[in-house]
Amino acid sequence: MQKENYHHGTLKEEMIQKGLILINNEGIKGFSLRKVAAMCGVSHTAPYKHFKNKEELMEAISNRVLKSFSECLMKAVETAKNEQTGMADVGKAYVKFMLDNKEYFRFIFFSECKVNVKLKANDFIYKPGNPFEVFCSGATAYLEHFIKDKTEINCIILSMWSIVHGISTLVIHETFEYEGDYEELVERMLRVQPR
Repeated sequence: MQKENYHHGTLKEEMIQKGLILINNEGIKGFSLRKVAAMCGVSHTAPYKHFKNKEELMEAISNRVLKSFSECLMKAVETAKNEQTGMADVGKAYVKFMLDNKEYFRFIFFSECKVNVKLKANDFIYKPGNPFEVFCSGATAYLEHFIKDKTEINCIILSMWSIVHGISTLVIHETFEYEGDYEELVERMLRVQPR
């Protein structure tokens, strides 16, 4: 009982954080409220005060991860310095967020809960709430200032996404090390000049 009192008011948050780690490590099949409760040091019944089942906790985890990432990208889009560096600012925010939140990165791109994007008939298709929506709309608004062809815009967006995702993946998996500032490197890679 003392353990649960210790968590009073913070258990829900801790369950989301520990649940994220559990999904990343064991997948959906290995995920249970009982295991999350054990990770939090509470009884197996304590989680039911906050979540009616494991699906509700998994939804809360997904919502937290996607909302946090989307808000980070949106802030970067809204505060971009100028037209020339706009997408570089968003790319830097993307990489910084992923390096600061490696469990989020694993959840979004490598767990069974991963988010998907399709390019079909010259349109990107994704479910609502996908952070790519913010990245894509910000990039489109920026690129439309000097490129009119939608196919070309989509190719540039896909290239930019590949760059920031690739750098994030390489650094997180310790495949690539850079002695300088990653943000400066990303800015140089993403700076698109009007023609």
